[in-house]
Amino acid sequence: MSIFSKQRMGIDLGTAQTIIYLENKGIVLREPTVLARKTDNQEIVAFGKEAQDLLGRTSDKIELVHPIQNGTIHSFSLTKELLAYFIKKMAIRRIGRPEVVIGAPGQISKVERKALVDALRELGVHRAMIVDETFAAALGANLAIYEPRGHMIVDIGAGTTDIASISYGEIIANQTLMVAGQQMNDNIISYIRERTNVLIGQQTAERIKQELGNAYYQNQEIEQTMIISGQGLASGIPAEIEVKESLIASALDEIIHQVVLAMKEVLSHTPPELSADIFAEGIYLCGGGALLNRLPERLQTEIGVPVNLVDNPLDVVAIGAGELVKRIHDYASLAERYQA
Repeated sequence: MSIFSKQRMGIDLGTAQTIIYLENKGIVLREPTVLARKTDNQEIVAFGKEAQDLLGRTSDKIELVHPIQNGTIHSFSLTKELLAYFIKKMAIRRIGRPEVVIGAPGQISKVERKALVDALRELGVHRAMIVDETFAAALGANLAIYEPRGHMIVDIGAGTTDIASISYGEIIANQTLMVAGQQMNDNIISYIRERTNVLIGQQTAERIKQELGNAYYQNQEIEQTMIISGQGLASGIPAEIEVKESLIASALDEIIHQVVLAMKEVLSHTPPELSADIFAEGIYLCGGGALLNRLPERLQTEIGVPVNLVDNPLDVVAIGAGELVKRIHDYASLAERYQA
């Protein structure tokens, strides 16, 4: 018996978070894309937020597993179990077979797309389709992507940064970077370790990025600081240090520079007429990484094109995927191949 009701849903299966949009209800789920399992017998003990809450708070008998890493599915079996858990948690009636569209990074292969759809089919999905998350994001951001005009969207997630120019319902040029919000956190951890000899965890790095991160920091500005706790590498005991905004800006600069280069590359492969449209309309940012303080200002200065943060930057991929489900019959040649 299927675990689903007769519903249409859009799914943003991200490296850090899974977001589900349900037709007529909107966003119904937002949970970390992670599981916790025992190391001896591989038994799964927690999913999503419950698993994330165990981070750094259990013995080595419990491990946290991220089935999606850098936008790539590393374990289809665990991904399927995680999706099944999330859907059940939404308390949908156990009847019917839904239609599903999933937004995925642009570099995902045809083999991976088919494997993901097969996993959904085993859960009882009637019809499923995988779309580039930039396309879904542009639709979710209400861009007129079916008109013969150029649009450009940059989705900075946790594992990947996906950039695309779109016109007349097609992706014209695109690029996927394997650096994004997670790499920003890793750089923060590395910079603090090297310069203070103190080790911090991912959650602390994320908090620092949110509170001190500044994509367009200028040396003449009044510098912000914050006090954080970590583990002294020399002593092995807890240590408290002051972290400066300039240090975090240096840690983030490498990632931002790569994003700028990739955006310029996509623009260089976009026809001049469409580039003119993009210059007039501006570039659109979405994803969790797009919330970095002053990032639109930094990108606009370096590229010379207006840069706008979309409304609901965290949700546009799931919303756009949900909108595409309504049109899944228009893409029957794609969807029917994966019909159960």
